[in-house]
Amino acid sequence: MEIKRFYGRALSPDKIVIEGDQFYHLHKVLRYKVGYEAIACTGDGCEYACILDEISDNTAVMRVTGKRQCEGDPAFPLRLFQSQPKSAKADIIVQKAVELGVSEIIFFSSAYSSSEKFNQSRLERIAMEACKQCGRSKLIDISYADGFENMLNMCTANTVIMPYERAAGGNMRAALDGTDGSVDIIIGSEGGFSEAEAGLAESAGIKLVSLGKRVLRCETAVIASLALVQYERGQLGR
Repeated sequence: MEIKRFYGRALSPDKIVIEGDQFYHLHKVLRYKVGYEAIACTGDGCEYACILDEISDNTAVMRVTGKRQCEGDPAFPLRLFQSQPKSAKADIIVQKAVELGVSEIIFFSSAYSSSEKFNQSRLERIAMEACKQCGRSKLIDISYADGFENMLNMCTANTVIMPYERAAGGNMRAALDGTDGSVDIIIGSEGGFSEAEAGLAESAGIKLVSLGKRVLRCETAVIASLALVQYERGQLGR
């Protein structure tokens, strides 16, 4: 039987409790019973080998049998600022961004962003499943910022990069050359960014880069950008 991953909270050094949606999945969907093995994570950067010790109507208690540092967590803070796209694309973006090591996703409104409602709870569920799938110990934060300028004020990383289809020059390698520490990536929605928004970003000291001659869909731009950052930082097999 495949050993499943769950997110809970520590009761003591050797006990972890599973509650809420995670408990429902464990108990009602997977039909876990006392004695089953599992991996439990509490958000401290470690993953715990456990055995299900107790189960009640609302909680399950895991007994810790081993502990190790989680290798699936990001090596450096990497935030994605994503102009609100249509919901189906948002689902894909969250899933792939988690797999590619983002630590936080902030959706925002801009000149060409979608008017669809921001569904935070749905995106958080997708992020949780993606964290399980790719072996991360910490869940990511997902939030929303109202307006392009408000979003710019939130970009506080050591390096802030915005792919832009009309960028005069520059690429991801040049933007990251000689840098270390945290990275913020800003990606447009289906319509990209307006010239006014690009001007505001450049005035704020943000590096505008090109992703090549072809115009990419927003979800493709996310995957390409994050993969390039991870590669240049030595996190994709270099």
